[in-house]
Amino acid sequence: MRSVLFFVFLVTAVFSFSQTSTLIENLKSTPSDSVKQINLIKDLLVKSVSMEFDDSAAYVQFNNIGMIFYSKNFPDYTEEFFELAKESADAYGDKNMAAQMITNIGVVKEMSGNYVAALKNYQQSLEAFIRTGNIKSQSLVYNNIAIVHQELGNNDQAFYNLKKSYELKLEVNDSVLIASALNNLGVFYEEAKNDMDSALYFYFSAKEIYTSLGDLRNTAICQNNLANVLYKKKDYENARKGFEASVNRFRNLDDKFWLSRALMYYGQLEAETGNFLKAVSLLEESAALTEDSGYTRNLMEVSENLAKAYLGAGDYKQSALTFEKYNILKDSLLNIDKQNEISKLEVRYQTVQKELEIQKLQQEKEIQRRRIAGITSTIIAIVVIFSFIIVFLYMKGRHRKLYMQNKNMMIKQEILQNQMNPHFLFNVLTSVQSYMAESNSEKASSYLSKFSRLIRMVLQSSANDKILLSEEIELLTNYIQLEQLRLDNSFEFKLIIDDNTETDEINIPPMMIQPFVENAIKHGLKGIENGILELKIEDRDEYIYFSVSDNGNGFVETPVNTKTHKSMALGIINERVKILKQKLRKNVSVNYEHVEKGTKIVIELPVI
Repeated sequence: MRSVLFFVFLVTAVFSFSQTSTLIENLKSTPSDSVKQINLIKDLLVKSVSMEFDDSAAYVQFNNIGMIFYSKNFPDYTEEFFELAKESADAYGDKNMAAQMITNIGVVKEMSGNYVAALKNYQQSLEAFIRTGNIKSQSLVYNNIAIVHQELGNNDQAFYNLKKSYELKLEVNDSVLIASALNNLGVFYEEAKNDMDSALYFYFSAKEIYTSLGDLRNTAICQNNLANVLYKKKDYENARKGFEASVNRFRNLDDKFWLSRALMYYGQLEAETGNFLKAVSLLEESAALTEDSGYTRNLMEVSENLAKAYLGAGDYKQSALTFEKYNILKDSLLNIDKQNEISKLEVRYQTVQKELEIQKLQQEKEIQRRRIAGITSTIIAIVVIFSFIIVFLYMKGRHRKLYMQNKNMMIKQEILQNQMNPHFLFNVLTSVQSYMAESNSEKASSYLSKFSRLIRMVLQSSANDKILLSEEIELLTNYIQLEQLRLDNSFEFKLIIDDNTETDEINIPPMMIQPFVENAIKHGLKGIENGILELKIEDRDEYIYFSVSDNGNGFVETPVNTKTHKSMALGIINERVKILKQKLRKNVSVNYEHVEKGTKIVIELPVI
């Protein structure tokens, strides 16, 4: 199989000066072929870490030591220290750390060809990572599961898990993880799909990321994969350059596992091009490195290629012996019992996945239900508050409306009382009595007729919120004529109506002009000769302008004892103005204009 990227969980630690740190440095510097010395260091490390560190720190140390043995191709020791790290994680109570070690142990078992055990480990760790919500670790385990299925030729399952791994790595947005996913997709398209162009694309994309990160080891892996695709496309010259570069890189890195893989691919090329002696040399070195590692799958591939190289070189005996070794390894790796057990594991794996998905959906459904319940409660609260506000505003508005209506009625009543005050009634009756004493029944009858009509019109207007302009003019004219008769025509009345004013079609608020006319007669024209009272009416769009003017004494010359009545009448009018403004939402104004003699008042009333 091509150079795929398995994932093991490396946990780094900063070592203080201790026996353990010294032993670890010795282990790193000890050559892989010094087995006795490595055995001694291994035993010392187990005792040293157990004595120096508590469970959480021991987990880190055991894991790092396992990684060193992994790089030196000692799978048994690697698994032993990963097991020790898992025990420390279990004792410490960290489920994530324990799951990481289960995954690492699975990698070791897979490299040794024990796919059943590897899948068990991967499925166990995946379940743990899903429960803890560790997306990054999930992506790594999905990757390793995909590799197992690809090794066994289960391409559909391999692609499903690779795709799942890639999606999660994109979610995590980790460049290293994304690059590894691209590399493994390249392996899938090369081996399972035989799509060399797609494989080149994925390998090259992964290599670019690793190069930018300065990752020499993984850059060399991608380079090796690119060279193998070029070899399959029969671009032997560029493929050979790629293999030579990756072999040299792995030698410099002292990475024996990937060196053995690169030598095997390079040996395949040389055998293909007829350079059998060089192929044998490369493949024998690869076989020696792989034999030391104990990785069954790799040893099976190298044995198959070496047997073919011996055959091409004419060494038939070695070829036969190597083929026999290859068949033994193949049978042990891919027997029917293992395939059946793997199928059962796959069924269990799919079942667990479904159960976890159902559990996740139920959790999301419960969260959604609570969210909806919270939103519903909030909406209900808002509706209740909003309804309360609406009711409050409605009641407040209704109260204000009733208040305004009552206030308006009171003001109308006050205006009516002011217009029909006892003094005015007394003057009218006195005038009638005088005419009757003089036996002037015609004048007395006319006076009473005008007075009764005035009373009727005042009472009608006080009961309504509006009055025709023509009726208001008639009421004012009637009142003024009564005053003229009472005062022996001591003043002249002039009525000026603008030609454009349609008096029979315009409605205005009632009882607004009479108080100003009364003031002009009683106070402005009192005691003067040749008095003139002028009432001018003008239509200006939606407003009617009334101008009441006299040539009398003006406010300054008004006697002090008349101010109380005058102020009270005008105060009532001012209050009425405020109410009309609020009710009609239109302008209502009373303005006093300067004149050389007398008084001039302009009243602006809206058409309603």
